[in-house]
Amino acid sequence: MSVTAAAKPLGNEKRDRLYTIEEYLQMEELSMVNHEYYKGKLIPMAGGTASHSKIKGLVITELNITLEQAGKDWDVYNSDIRIYLPEFDRAVMPDGAVVAGKPEFRTDRVGMLLNPTLVVEVISPDSEAYDRGDKFRRYRTLPSLQEYVLVTQSKPLVETFIKKDGKWLIGEIAEGLEDSIELTSLGISLSLSRIYRGVVFEETTPSAPAAKKSKR
Repeated sequence: MSVTAAAKPLGNEKRDRLYTIEEYLQMEELSMVNHEYYKGKLIPMAGGTASHSKIKGLVITELNITLEQAGKDWDVYNSDIRIYLPEFDRAVMPDGAVVAGKPEFRTDRVGMLLNPTLVVEVISPDSEAYDRGDKFRRYRTLPSLQEYVLVTQSKPLVETFIKKDGKWLIGEIAEGLEDSIELTSLGISLSLSRIYRGVVFEETTPSAPAAKKSKR
């Protein structure tokens, strides 16, 4: 999910004022546009494409099914959850999250998760820089986070980053519908054919070479 300046559900005077976490959560219950929270400010978030939404749903479904089959009674959250980053006084919205253990929340009004084990982001050309850069950097301040998963929207490609001995390393890279991705922090693997089931990828057609002019 990416930040956008186009979505402006609030008037100027409301966008400029600072809100408490409690006010923010209360407004989000009624707002037609989701926002992230940053030091009292509300940041409108762009809506995703149909493919983005479908892939998010499939990832959450496969996480639930695979964890249940593995006998792991852990909580899986979709993009409605907010993760609170205390170091930045910021609330961000992942595309998915899993807690391997008992979830902890900053508030029980809507739910601001404090201890995700794994976070999933479905990346598009518009959101990739943010998801790989600033958003990942902020997620890394959470002591509980062990794995970060990037699911590419435009083709079957999934990457993971894992924390080992306090350092973040490149984990698994899976590409192609016949491949699967290992989620080390959860002890399971997901098939890309299931994550991308029924997704139609946009094909880029190379432009035809210009016709040569005939000599007369």
